[in-house]
Amino acid sequence: MINTMALLLSDTYKQTHDRMYPKGLTKLVSYWVPRKSMFEKQDTMVFFGLQAFIKEYLIDYFDKNFFSISKEELLAIYTKYMNVQLGDGNYDKDKVEKLYDLGYLPLQIRALPEGTNVNMGVPCIELTNTKPEFAWLVQWVECILQAELWRPCAHATVGKMYRNCANYWYDKTVEDGKASMACSDFGMRGMSCLEDSVRTSAAWLLSFDKTSTIPALAYIDAMYGADVSNQKIGIGAVSTEHSVMGANYAMDGDEITFVKRMLTELYPNTSFSMVSDTYDYWNMIDNILPACRKEIMQHNGKMLVRPDSGDIVDISVTTVQKLWDTFGGTINSKGYKVLDPHIGIIYGDGCTLWKINTIWEQLEKLGFAANCIVFGVGAFCFTATFEGEKMVVQTRDTFGIAMKATYGIIDGKKLFIYKDPKTDTNKLKKSHKGCCRVYQEDGILKCQDQFMDVVPEEDTLLKTVYMDGKLVKEDTFADIRKRMEET
Repeated sequence: MINTMALLLSDTYKQTHDRMYPKGLTKLVSYWVPRKSMFEKQDTMVFFGLQAFIKEYLIDYFDKNFFSISKEELLAIYTKYMNVQLGDGNYDKDKVEKLYDLGYLPLQIRALPEGTNVNMGVPCIELTNTKPEFAWLVQWVECILQAELWRPCAHATVGKMYRNCANYWYDKTVEDGKASMACSDFGMRGMSCLEDSVRTSAAWLLSFDKTSTIPALAYIDAMYGADVSNQKIGIGAVSTEHSVMGANYAMDGDEITFVKRMLTELYPNTSFSMVSDTYDYWNMIDNILPACRKEIMQHNGKMLVRPDSGDIVDISVTTVQKLWDTFGGTINSKGYKVLDPHIGIIYGDGCTLWKINTIWEQLEKLGFAANCIVFGVGAFCFTATFEGEKMVVQTRDTFGIAMKATYGIIDGKKLFIYKDPKTDTNKLKKSHKGCCRVYQEDGILKCQDQFMDVVPEEDTLLKTVYMDGKLVKEDTFADIRKRMEET
């Protein structure tokens, strides 16, 4: 991203609100809340990404692109772009100078622990100013906070939905396999940008151990102390692609030569996957693999065939049956068939939650364990999730996330700030009033509002994580993973 001056990281209108607030405003409290789920069966959202946002933007980005440049340059940049956006005289520069002179962001952020499964209508984050002259800064943060945070939360939730599905079928049919290895992130090339792919993969790794997005490993190490080397998080795989298959086919007009080369020369002691539908998938399954049976069974690893087109359910189920007929396997202690450890299948195209569940369901009816097949989940499935035939597209509105000011002190008077539109008949946009207390009752997170002051920390689940330019509470990736599994 271009190193834009930090205070310009907002919608246009945020730059004018400092003069619009009542002159006596000295305190503003706002809450970041998932209000309503678009899913019918998923009524909680996984809260994830705040710590990374604080490190990246409120600390590192502001240090580099605000507090570390000269005041003259700062004001010149601000004036240049605000004159284009708003016109001279329609905005104020004194807030920029005052913040620069202060030397840090005078904000307090209290939040639920990351990894928490949050019920709709419950605040995840509370923001307030710590210096009276900077009340305007609270809602200024909204734009970058929303842009950076909704997607990690949405995709962490999607990842958990996939993991819950995997857990169900693994618990029922698998003897010694790990559900955390059932699905891998294949989404990097299809996300909106590199940063998007990294954050999405980081969210995915809360539920699974596998990803093909390499930079996600460095991200969770830096932002969450993941210690990927020791924790074995972010496992990838040796795999071919169509250009590899096509280039080798061009050499001799046959695929069998390259299959044997992979097994005996290139990766004799390493598991790998091989895209198998570049030309004739069923010829690969019915003829080439049986012709390579000796090399496959002597291979010190597992070869995964990878179909990449067609009807994912039919092809997956039929392939498992054919591989069983050719290579055999064992019956586990739960009574389900497990393919020989030298062979398997991975599907990486169109792996929607609905279709994956259907595949595992059909395999179970045929007596096969769920770990006979693994999946690579790509960008479409991160962006659009199916509940049956209903498709829910992942956006900020998937969980109706909003950040609203609910409390203020004006000329020393404590006041509720809220919205309650009469035209909003579904009451989706009705905000909380006053300060909020978040608590748990019967395992469900709830919110009580209309407090006339910030609720003491010992009486709410919202705990301070950021204060006056510093991260004051830090979680590890392992902590967040464990918390998500338990809540």
